[in-house]
Amino acid sequence: MSDHKALNKAEYNAKTRDRQHDINLTAVSQEEAKANEQGYGLYKLKQKNSALFCQVIQENLDMVIRSKVLMNSEIGLLLSLMPLVQLHSNAIVNRENNEFMSIANIARYLDRERTSTSKLVSKLLKKGMLFEFANVQEIKEHKRSVSQRPLFMNPEIIYSGDRNRINATLSRLVMEFDRLERKKVYLPWKLWLKNDSEFGRLYRHKTYLKFKKNQ
Repeated sequence: MSDHKALNKAEYNAKTRDRQHDINLTAVSQEEAKANEQGYGLYKLKQKNSALFCQVIQENLDMVIRSKVLMNSEIGLLLSLMPLVQLHSNAIVNRENNEFMSIANIARYLDRERTSTSKLVSKLLKKGMLFEFANVQEIKEHKRSVSQRPLFMNPEIIYSGDRNRINATLSRLVMEFDRLERKKVYLPWKLWLKNDSEFGRLYRHKTYLKFKKNQ
């Protein structure tokens, strides 16, 4: 077979394959009309991307860096925790089993010394970069936390998920213990949970102040 005939055959085979995958949109529209009459609907399936992601709120991180709230070592630890931020909850977890990461776990994961890691985490907690859920009843009974305290990344700085659908409990925690705002570090984007909303979301600082005033 000549090269010209071989090329023509290859093109013919390719077009045939393409036609096999073509969808008769007219037929689909007709079937959709029938389905709608019976109370059903047709929709196109979207291919999901399973790649894990975690996003930095760039303008807010820029403000934190320029205001010199954090030392370089604290910024380094904060960014090193990004691969451990769980989708939607923003909790610091072990990706293999989705269990909360303790200070010792984090130190092992980052191959750091535990004491120095604990000190940096404490500083990030005090500066509002991280948050923790403590058992209030446990503290009242034992005067301290006995069980493990889950750590959460501040979603105003780093968030894994939809910025318009931030966990309500985490939103309340961030709003109640807003250490950055109290230190006059005014982030361009602020988290707010409306009274009638299921989720919190990020708003421009000007809008955030209006919500706060009308609260």
